[in-house]
Amino acid sequence: MKMMSRMKLHLSGLLLCISLAVSVPAAMASAQPFQPIDAKALIKPCWDLSEEKRSSGVTATMRQGTLDTVLCLEKVILDQVEILFPDGENLSRAQAEEKLERLRFALGSFYWSLYNGHVGCKGFCGTMWQVLHLAKNADFLEQMIRDIADQRNRYKIEGP
Repeated sequence: MKMMSRMKLHLSGLLLCISLAVSVPAAMASAQPFQPIDAKALIKPCWDLSEEKRSSGVTATMRQGTLDTVLCLEKVILDQVEILFPDGENLSRAQAEEKLERLRFALGSFYWSLYNGHVGCKGFCGTMWQVLHLAKNADFLEQMIRDIADQRNRYKIEGP
């Protein structure tokens, strides 16, 4: 009698293992596979939105268009921060926003001086250089977005 109970118990256990082995992969198969993050797809709309201004040929308008792109790229980063740090414990959106603003002013100031304030300018280097400090800032933000996408892809971090 005991032998029969043990056999039933082992048989039940075996059936449970088989059931799990079949149902878990089936359930996983119905889930959507991770879709890699495409950094270019995050970056391109920010450049597209300012194309007309940047193409205007008017320095002030070109600067405004490039600033629009910089601010857009910052927003992309902030949206990604919320995905990477959903609890906000290690980095909140507000903290990231403050860091990005400080970075924007530091990079912008450095590159403005580099392109417009060095001894070679002798007071004025020309208006074309008055946009490039923002473009350098955008370059840096683009790299941050590529780094964020790499991390999300490496760890398969899902998000909206």
